[in-house]
Amino acid sequence: MSELLILKSCIVLLISFILTFHSAKCEKQDLYGNSDDVCILDGTNLKHTLLNQSSMWLVEYYSSWCGTCHEFAPIYKKLAQDISEWSYVLNVGVVDCSEKVNLENCRNMSITSTPTLRLYPSVWNTSDIGKSVEKIVSAQKIREEILPFVDEELPKLKWTHDLPAPILKPITYKEVMEYMEANDRVLHFVLIFEEPDSYMGKEMILDMSSCSNILLRRVDVTSADGLVIAEKFSIDMRAVPQVMLSTISQQPRVVDVNMKTRYFYVYQLELLPEVGKPKAKLNWQFSNNVDTSQGPLNGNSNIKDHMSINWERSYLADIESAMNYMFTVEVSANKKLDGKKLEAVKKLVEAFVQTKDHFPGRSSTRRFMEGLNGWLADRSSIHYDVWSAYLQSAKGFPKANHMWVGCSSDQPTLRGYPCGLWTMFHALSVACSNAKVKDSHLFYDAMTGYILNFFSCLECRKNFGKEIQEIEFDSEADDQHASMLWLWRLHNSVNKRLHNHSTTEDQSHPKLQFPTEEDCSHCQHPAVVASKKFNKLKDHLRIWDEQYVVEYLKQRYSVQNLLNDYLDDDEIAVGEPELKNGKRIRLRNLPILDPSSQQHSYIKSPLFSPSLTSIDFNLCLFFWITSLCFALYVYHNVSARGIPYLSRKIVRTPSTMY
Repeated sequence: MSELLILKSCIVLLISFILTFHSAKCEKQDLYGNSDDVCILDGTNLKHTLLNQSSMWLVEYYSSWCGTCHEFAPIYKKLAQDISEWSYVLNVGVVDCSEKVNLENCRNMSITSTPTLRLYPSVWNTSDIGKSVEKIVSAQKIREEILPFVDEELPKLKWTHDLPAPILKPITYKEVMEYMEANDRVLHFVLIFEEPDSYMGKEMILDMSSCSNILLRRVDVTSADGLVIAEKFSIDMRAVPQVMLSTISQQPRVVDVNMKTRYFYVYQLELLPEVGKPKAKLNWQFSNNVDTSQGPLNGNSNIKDHMSINWERSYLADIESAMNYMFTVEVSANKKLDGKKLEAVKKLVEAFVQTKDHFPGRSSTRRFMEGLNGWLADRSSIHYDVWSAYLQSAKGFPKANHMWVGCSSDQPTLRGYPCGLWTMFHALSVACSNAKVKDSHLFYDAMTGYILNFFSCLECRKNFGKEIQEIEFDSEADDQHASMLWLWRLHNSVNKRLHNHSTTEDQSHPKLQFPTEEDCSHCQHPAVVASKKFNKLKDHLRIWDEQYVVEYLKQRYSVQNLLNDYLDDDEIAVGEPELKNGKRIRLRNLPILDPSSQQHSYIKSPLFSPSLTSIDFNLCLFFWITSLCFALYVYHNVSARGIPYLSRKIVRTPSTMY
């Protein structure tokens, strides 16, 4: 029996592991999915939904990569679940503005930062961009902010259901008496006695707006009518809120609950005869309309083979994908470019152009930037249509979309664009240094101008503004390397703030201080500790050697060291193309060595760096558990059957343990 028990335990353990692994891979890969009470709206159904539905709408515009959107998603899901019974009156939806199929709608709605919440009336016209919801810190705060909108728009609602329409305004004494005596009154009539600034009554009315045989109304206990109604039904005004129930053929009574909250009252009312649960639970068809022009995604990327990625190198595909997203999504989210925003675009393009032969990209992309620089020069404002037409017609515009390589992740909402943007700016800072750009502030102005004006993650933008005040740019310290080192310090500061404190951190690629000791053994060294009291801490106190950091950054991000893998073959060389027998060659697997020594490499060679994914680790765990179960089973069989020779070999005696 014990043998069978061990075997069954092993089988259960293996099945549990397989199911866990399977469910992790099969779950819908986005911030919102089929288990959430939200409608997934997109470029094909948003306008149609707002125009043809009889209810109001609350819509969140988000970006799947946005850190603040990740933090906000649980709040919005909680809100959607909490008010799912309101869907006869108000529905909850989401739109992913990082998907190109949604760009036109997000731009028409003037969405330039995420997450953004908008309220739409039941009678909507296409010029209405919606009412913004500002307080999005909690589900309760959002409910409190949307209730006045619902109250105002409710009389305009086209009520098409065979139920009494919900009314949020307080009832009068005359209305109460007329309804109590009416022949066609519903089975259960409920009065909620409360202060005028209370939200409980309104929320209860909406909670039960799709329940049968019940009508709820509010009573303002501070009004003249409220005082008369309270006296009529002997309501203790000192104990509000109070809920009174009048059922046909029964005497009115006060509903007794353990706690006077919305949830306790609604629960008791749903238990009344012939009432039951609300009918208006959301049951939408979820959209799968995502941009598949680059093929199905593997995690966050259309790169199918993550095993071949060299994680210690930087890829041009990441830079081009960031450029593509930057120009076609974030800049294009603006209906008009002028003022500070137009100047920010001009400054960024100028910084790229000034790098000349050190331009961090292909020569075709360099020519595109040069052409764009000339096209922008004399313009004081640009409408979206003009901007979009130029991008579509300009030769050399980077077409890479979701081509994340070094910025890829097994999770579709992690890394990607933010990682690509960091890579692009690091490469640009190195290019400015290598090109000896005269304007030492050019890179700083280009990057800060873009992030503060266009980066769509609003909270990230605010945090960036705080970071650059704490980590000031000092161009006088070292004119040539100032931009590189400033960006490196800034990036490490952000990593330190987010490491182990952010839902956007990919555990396979943690936000560590870089370069790590494995990447650059000479970039850090132990601090000199004068006091013996802190001697034990000296191995944990590291000091950066910025001379080696500069060399590391140059070797990783210089144009000649950017890998061209996964790009189109029509033009694969970057910068000034290297020639071999008169032909362009692909820059691949370029060794990174210490330029100050031909004998010692202080940057880790990529040759022996494993590229293990979560699948690899899961398989290792699977085989380890299988082997362990098999060993336990064999051991128990051998011991139980008393096989002399094997028992002596397997069972360890005290003499063989030492």
